[in-house]
Amino acid sequence: MGERGEFTRRFDREILGDETAASEEREARRRHLEAEDRALGAEFQKILSVLDYRATWLHDRFPACREASGIGFRGRRFEFVDAAGQQVGWIEFHAHLTDSLQGIALESFMELQGKFPRRHDYVNFPKENVSLDRVKRFVESKLLEFAGPFQDAFGS
Repeated sequence: MGERGEFTRRFDREILGDETAASEEREARRRHLEAEDRALGAEFQKILSVLDYRATWLHDRFPACREASGIGFRGRRFEFVDAAGQQVGWIEFHAHLTDSLQGIALESFMELQGKFPRRHDYVNFPKENVSLDRVKRFVESKLLEFAGPFQDAFGS
């Protein structure tokens, strides 16, 4: 006999008293959760691929840009230093599930000494089919928001 469907397992367990149906249900639920985790990981990877691309792009344009290591979140942190090597600004992008667990949030945090205090913005996406174009537009708008004032204050 092949794998029973959801209704058949329930029927066999509740009506016929089949003990093996419960273990099959647990295994089916485990496989479903694993598939959901893989799909969610792929959606996060879409966001991270944009951040990876822009990380290289930032390093090419701003020698004063360095990445923080050992960050405790899914995303990137870019730190900017002045000519003396002192950190004068930073921008971070965090990708995580929303509080309701129904979507994915991409948050940006930034601060630039002497220009603006800490700023925060975010955009939400569904857990499935994250719009790569929307991710790109959000990340690029935040980089422009940060880079203009940075260049004006600390550019060569």
